[in-house]
Amino acid sequence: MSDLLELCGVVLVVLLASHIWFFHRIMNPLRRLCSQTSQITQGDFGALENSCGGIAEIDALRRSMAGMVRHVRRSQEHSFVYAEELANGQEAERARIARELHDQTIQSLVAIAWSMDMAQKWVKSDPERAITTLVEARKQSLDTIAELRDLIGDLRPPALNELGLVAALRLQADKHASFPVSIAVEGTERRLDETHELALFRSAQEALINACRHGHATRVDIKVVYEPNGTRLIVRDNGEGFVPPKHVGALAADGHYGLLGIHERAQYLDGTVSVRSQKDSGTTITISLPEDNRHQPPDSVRDPVCSAIIEPHQAYASAIYQNQTYYFCCPVCQGAFQSDPETYLQLEESAT
Repeated sequence: MSDLLELCGVVLVVLLASHIWFFHRIMNPLRRLCSQTSQITQGDFGALENSCGGIAEIDALRRSMAGMVRHVRRSQEHSFVYAEELANGQEAERARIARELHDQTIQSLVAIAWSMDMAQKWVKSDPERAITTLVEARKQSLDTIAELRDLIGDLRPPALNELGLVAALRLQADKHASFPVSIAVEGTERRLDETHELALFRSAQEALINACRHGHATRVDIKVVYEPNGTRLIVRDNGEGFVPPKHVGALAADGHYGLLGIHERAQYLDGTVSVRSQKDSGTTITISLPEDNRHQPPDSVRDPVCSAIIEPHQAYASAIYQNQTYYFCCPVCQGAFQSDPETYLQLEESAT
């Protein structure tokens, strides 16, 4: 009997010790871990950096969670930096447009208004001088139209909507006089969704800027590959190259905001981006976008006077000149074109 009591006592002691160990090494550390994780929701990202004790598995779990929190925090910081740079870029672009409108367009309009005032004063006393002044004012107004066309073209390339991706890239390559840019096509060329064409065009623009500004390239080769299930854009330069970061989130931290923008455009359209580069070996950027036939570009046309993009069935009016139909967004553009079509067609040709 005494042996049985002694055995029961030993068992009770063991159970009590195991309960104490369980609460001390497992339950209490888990409670502390839960408390630390709740502090994260309140903005204390360093809460998990302090050990909560307990068995090795609990501490390993805490370290893993702390690593994830650090990763999320870095991603947030990179997002904040990128958002700030994006806002700064937008403000800089707005400032550039405002400066061009002030220094060029507004000044030209003021000069035109002054010329018309002078011509009005001279119309009786000096008709020839008034006519000469009006001719100069008209020439200046056409120059102002051309400047506004260029400004609109920078915001949205006219050739992209009218002629498609490859033609717009070729025109962009012709404008890039600092080094040769080749354009190649693989597969059967076709029109893409408007959003896809714009994303690929802007990505090519950004890659060209990076090759010139950062890579100091002397040549860039662009290839558009049309595949049955999508489209690939490959931009290869012979510049200095760089070591690409392993994670997309690190692009902002390393100052590669252009590449980050390319990634975001592709991700928005369920696409992918591959960057291959190394020091002194150039850079190759490949953007792959899946096919999307839901929204093919409409049969839009451009007003030959103001360059507004319109659909024929929504045009204010149309006119036939040299066996070709032109569409207008308003009566002012219609009247201007019908009075002097050659002038506006020359402006349109020079803009594209």
